[in-house]
Amino acid sequence: MDFNHTIKGLTSLFQSKGDKFLVVEILANNNRAAAIKANFEEKEIKFLKTASHPDLKKLLKKFGRISRYKIVLGLDSHLATTIYSSVVLVRDRFKELIDEPEIDNLISQAIWKFFDRQRNKVAAKMAVSDLDIVLSDVKIRGVRLDGHKVVNPVGFKAKTVEVVFSQTFLLRSFIDSVKETLPLDQVLFTTESGTAWSSVMAKSDTDQNFLMANIFGEKTAMFASAGTQNSYWDHFAWGEDNLYAGLASDLALDSETAKGVIGLYNQGATSGTFRRRVEVMISKELQTLANGLNQVVKKMDVKQVLLHSFFDLPAIFMTNFRDSFDKPVNLQLLNLDIISNNFGFDIKFKHTADAKYSFSFLATLLEW
Repeated sequence: MDFNHTIKGLTSLFQSKGDKFLVVEILANNNRAAAIKANFEEKEIKFLKTASHPDLKKLLKKFGRISRYKIVLGLDSHLATTIYSSVVLVRDRFKELIDEPEIDNLISQAIWKFFDRQRNKVAAKMAVSDLDIVLSDVKIRGVRLDGHKVVNPVGFKAKTVEVVFSQTFLLRSFIDSVKETLPLDQVLFTTESGTAWSSVMAKSDTDQNFLMANIFGEKTAMFASAGTQNSYWDHFAWGEDNLYAGLASDLALDSETAKGVIGLYNQGATSGTFRRRVEVMISKELQTLANGLNQVVKKMDVKQVLLHSFFDLPAIFMTNFRDSFDKPVNLQLLNLDIISNNFGFDIKFKHTADAKYSFSFLATLLEW
């Protein structure tokens, strides 16, 4: 491993001028993608197109010639595991200056030490043998000498070298299944989506420790962030579909009609009487969401819960369910404004409608 090459990798994001990226998300119950033109030096982002389709091959066809793009791949937690952590190594010859061969050797030691320590845990989380997982992506996120951050450790003395990095493990079967559909040689970066999103939030102006909850169709996946530690926590069986199914049962509707009713409720396009009736009905399902989150919050030292969804979570959850938690927590919905305000990006859309639910695309890209 060439450390100078690693340093270039750390800074390449900000040297890119007007590159076109295709951010592909393979999630629990759908595939999504966004074509993005990004000038990171000027902090300019333009979404050219977004699309979704359950068939990955058909999804990619919507973007024409794929060879035009640099691909960033975000995966659901059943397909990938990304862990952000650090390893501290003690130098035997701490009075000598660190040179390139030594730092390359120390980084390699840190990576493989962490891999050996985590692979059984990762295999258990993904419900496979450790022989069925592959280390696919390693990113050096930083180096500390005796606890102090440095850009390049070469030429310094130190007793300890702490390597901060992220590692992504994939199912071997997943790689085999997509290699004919997805041009893997164009994939610059692969990550577990939820972990990448929470890592971006950890760099923003938020509490150091927090829980991120990603609400999908049939499940809510949770990710814990504490300093340099950032990884998947657990999930529970509640999602968007439960919200519609509960209302459909109460009103004797089909699920699609119930979805439309909640849409009108969210827009404020119902009478006050019917609005209150809907709130009583959906509160039963939202209480299940609050209870699931509370069970995790009780086990963690967090005061903030970040909520990310691909549907409009009824606003009453943010206002009426704070008392459902055993300790005070701040509930915050994630959106693109958070990235714009915290990181100073000018974000534009070729199609205004694409702005909705695009936080995840940009957050995944920023982790490259």
